[in-house]
Amino acid sequence: MRKLYLLIVLALIMGGCQTDNTETFKGFESDKSDIQSKAVGGEHSITIRSDKEWTAQTDVPWLMISPANGRGEVRCIVKVDSTLISDERHTEVRFMSEGQILQKIDVTQEGFANSITAATDFISIEASAVRADRWVEVDVKSNVEFDVVTDAKWISVADHTLNLDCGARPRATRLHIDWKMNSDPEGRETVLTLVPKNGETLDKPATIRIRQQAGPLIEDNRQGDSLAVVTIFNKMECWMEGTISTTAPMTEWECLRLWKVTDSTLPCAEAVGRVRDLDLSYFNTEDDIPVELKHLKYLETLSLYGNVNTMLKSINLCPEVATLNYLKDLRIAAMGLVSIPNNFAELGDTLESLDLNSNNLSGVPVVLSPENFPKLKSLDLSSNRCAVVSDLRNMTEGAGIYANMNDDDAIRRLLKWEALEELSLSYNYIEGRLPDFKDGEDGVRAYTAEDMVNRGDTLNWAVEHKLPRVLPNVRSLRINLNFMTGELPEWLLYHPNLMEWGAEVLVYPQQEKSFDSVGNVVGFDNVPTSHEYYFEAYPLYRSRYEFNDEME
Repeated sequence: MRKLYLLIVLALIMGGCQTDNTETFKGFESDKSDIQSKAVGGEHSITIRSDKEWTAQTDVPWLMISPANGRGEVRCIVKVDSTLISDERHTEVRFMSEGQILQKIDVTQEGFANSITAATDFISIEASAVRADRWVEVDVKSNVEFDVVTDAKWISVADHTLNLDCGARPRATRLHIDWKMNSDPEGRETVLTLVPKNGETLDKPATIRIRQQAGPLIEDNRQGDSLAVVTIFNKMECWMEGTISTTAPMTEWECLRLWKVTDSTLPCAEAVGRVRDLDLSYFNTEDDIPVELKHLKYLETLSLYGNVNTMLKSINLCPEVATLNYLKDLRIAAMGLVSIPNNFAELGDTLESLDLNSNNLSGVPVVLSPENFPKLKSLDLSSNRCAVVSDLRNMTEGAGIYANMNDDDAIRRLLKWEALEELSLSYNYIEGRLPDFKDGEDGVRAYTAEDMVNRGDTLNWAVEHKLPRVLPNVRSLRINLNFMTGELPEWLLYHPNLMEWGAEVLVYPQQEKSFDSVGNVVGFDNVPTSHEYYFEAYPLYRSRYEFNDEME
């Protein structure tokens, strides 16, 4: 009887299982009871053993089971899609047979934390390379907008785009990093920090460390001069063939001249054999003038001329040029120069000639004054145009040297520079009336008999009529092809050196068929038709210059 009772109880229990869908059938098992998935999703394997036909079901579209049915021993793959949210999400997989649940497997997927992840956290770069090769790119994945922050001036990062079109799922972008050459004999390092724009907290800091190799060690000797010249040549991507040969001594280099013991202006005995003059031409550079110039400490003449696509360049003159204590003649022309350094006045004790023609300066540099450069004899600021404008009403900032003489003292300052012997301001955007200086005003005085000691009685008219003494030593004045209007002042029409200026070509003609900023037609109102008036004032000049004109 006892055995019969136990069999009845067991039958009742089995009957109850057949009516409760939440219980598990005998003969069904899996090797997992739950699945934990990363935010990126992935595949998870489940092994099923069952003596019944079954099907797998889920209520969400981001999860798929394959195969979704079976019998016996079956290996199923549960595929979890990448999430688009930052929070966890949950679901379950139900294994069913004849409408009854055989087993439930819980699925939990992590959400995406705020993250910025670079493909590398360290970059090593060379000390120098041609401009086309001075960049590196780094792939970054992020689910937040970010800025790139660094305090290094030798690194610049281009603007990047990040399309967060998949919610919290990180998307890819690429950082383009440009670098400048290292002129120091020591390596340098900086860190790029990728900072969320909206203040989000990251799961871990996002940084990229950049290490640059050391530049060449340039010593204070003749070999140092040689290395400095080669470095300057390479940095500026000079393409003038035959200029330098590293297999030949400097005495055979076409681009320079060395100090000799017999030179009358030799600075000191240590200068013998060092570079005296450097003349490089034809470049294809976007970089500033190289700082290695500072190593050519005995340089007397420096000429850098001719950059490709000058109008498109923005070149700065390095402050180190002002440390050249023996520099007399400086030409940085057709380079795309946009600025000169604040310490440029330190050259004032030696500089005699300055040529900045055909650059992209936007105005007359304030540092250029007779007080700062008492020995300067020649100044050329001509052809500083990086855009073609014929109507100054359409003038845009940065198109070239612009000055309005009606309310700007820049040109007036240059015209009061008594020591100058050559002044060129041709082909700029200078408008307004030439100043009509008066004796005793603004530091200007009239010619006196003392000024005519070496001129005989030829210029008595200037003394008698108290002609303002403006640019008294200038033998060459070029102000043509600008946007000047009004009358030519008396100091110019009767200037003692007017006949040497080629005024008909280099002074009087202004920009043809052009207009100034208020719509006036460009050109002077009183351009003389002959020199008769001049020779009547200075009769002894007639035979000298009229004869020369006839010969021409």
